[in-house]
Amino acid sequence: MASIDQELYEYLIENSSNITSQWFAAKSGFNGSFYSDNPNPDIDQVLMEQHALTIRTVAYAFLEEENGFQEQLLLWAETVAKSRIEHNTPIHDVIQALHKTRETIWLYVEYFANDNLDELLNTHILKWSRLFNTAFDQLIHSFSSRYYELSSKRLNAQQSLINELSIPVIPILDGVGVLPVIGDIDTTRARLLLESVPYKCVEVGIDKLFIDISAVSVMDTMVANEMFHLIDVLQLLGIKTSLSGIRPEVAQTSIQLGVDFGNISTFSSLKQALLRTGLYNRIPGK
Repeated sequence: MASIDQELYEYLIENSSNITSQWFAAKSGFNGSFYSDNPNPDIDQVLMEQHALTIRTVAYAFLEEENGFQEQLLLWAETVAKSRIEHNTPIHDVIQALHKTRETIWLYVEYFANDNLDELLNTHILKWSRLFNTAFDQLIHSFSSRYYELSSKRLNAQQSLINELSIPVIPILDGVGVLPVIGDIDTTRARLLLESVPYKCVEVGIDKLFIDISAVSVMDTMVANEMFHLIDVLQLLGIKTSLSGIRPEVAQTSIQLGVDFGNISTFSSLKQALLRTGLYNRIPGK
C-alpha cells in the first residue's frame, strides 16, 4: 500500500493540468508582458510545459528523496532560467509568477488533505508544510543563481562585442590601417586600446597605423599618457603610428596640461595624413 506521501505526490501529478489551468487564469494580472499579455501562442505552450515541470519538481519533494529532488531541481532551474533570459524577462516578474505557483500548488495540497482527513495526523501537515516551503525556497534560490550566471555571461559577451566594435583597426591598404576612435576616452577605454590594438595590428599585418581622434572631444593627461604608451608599444613592434584629427579644444587642453605631441606625427585630418604620406591616391574607391 502506498504511503500517504506517495499518494500526495501522485495526486499533484494527476492534477497538474488543473493546477496549471488555475495558474493560467490568474496570470493576466501579473506584471510584465511575458506572462500577462503576450500575443505569441508559442509562449503559452512554453509556460504550460514549464509550469508542469515546476509542479513535478515541487511534488517530488514530498517523497523525501533528496538526490532525486536535487536532480529535478537543477533541471528545472536550468530550463526556466534559460527561457527567461532568452525572452528578456525581468527576474522580479518571474518571482511574482512563482509566488502564484506556490499559492496554487499548496491549495491542491489542502484539497488532498481535506479528502483524506481520516488518514492524516497533525505531523503529516507539519511535515508537508516544511517540505513544501523548503522546496520552494530552493527553487527560487536555484533559479536566481542560474539567472544571474546566465545574465552575467550574456552581458560579458555583449560587452566584449561592444569593445570589439569600439576599437576597429581597419586595413585600407596592404600593411596600412586606420583606427577611428569615436566618443570620449576614459581611462578604462584607453587601457583597452593599449591592450587590444597591438594584437589586432599584428594579426592583420599592419605596419603603418593612423589613429584618428577627430571624434574625441575630451582628453586628459592620464588618457593622453595611455595613448602615448600605445604609440610606444606599436613602435616597438615596428608599427609606425600617426595621429590625425586633433580637435582645437583638445589641442588647447593638451598644451595647458603640458602634454607634448612633439615626437608624434600629427595631422589636422585623416585625409591630410593620407595625402602627406602619399597614400591617398592609392586607396581604391576613395
